[in-house]
Amino acid sequence: MKQRGRNSTGGLKVVQTAEVCPRIAPPAEISEFEASVWHSIVNTKPADWFQNDTKQLLLAYCKHVSTAAVIDTQIDAFKPEWMVDPDGLDRYRKLTDMREKQTRAITSLSRSMRLTQQSKYDTQKASVADRKASGSKPWEG
Repeated sequence: MKQRGRNSTGGLKVVQTAEVCPRIAPPAEISEFEASVWHSIVNTKPADWFQNDTKQLLLAYCKHVSTAAVIDTQIDAFKPEWMVDPDGLDRYRKLTDMREKQTRAITSLSRSMRLTQQSKYDTQKASVADRKASGSKPWEG
C-alpha cells in the first residue's frame, strides 16, 4: 500500500533500476550495408523486440534489402535507349522481375516481424485514424 502524505527526502533519493535488455547485435559475417540496415531496424523497436529466435528472419530481411539495393542500382543505371534492342529489353525485364521478388520477400519478412504500420493498428482504429487524418466526416464521405 502506498504511504499517505508528502514524500520524505529520504524516500525521494531512492532510485529503482530496471533490468536493461541489450539490443541484438548483427552477425559478424554480414556486410557493412546489411549491418546498417540491421541497426536501423533494431533501433526503431523496443530492446526486447528481437530475440534469438527472430535473428534469422532479421538477417534474411537485411540480405533482401541489400540485394534490392544492388538491383535498384542496376535499374537506375539502365539507359532507355538500350530497350530498343531485344537483349536490352530482356535484361530490363529480368531486373524488374528480380526487384519485384525482393520487394515481396521484404514485405513478407516485415509483416512476420511486425515492422509495418499495418501491425500497429487494428482495422477499426486504423479506419478512425484515417478519417481523422483526412479531415472528412463520415457523413460527408
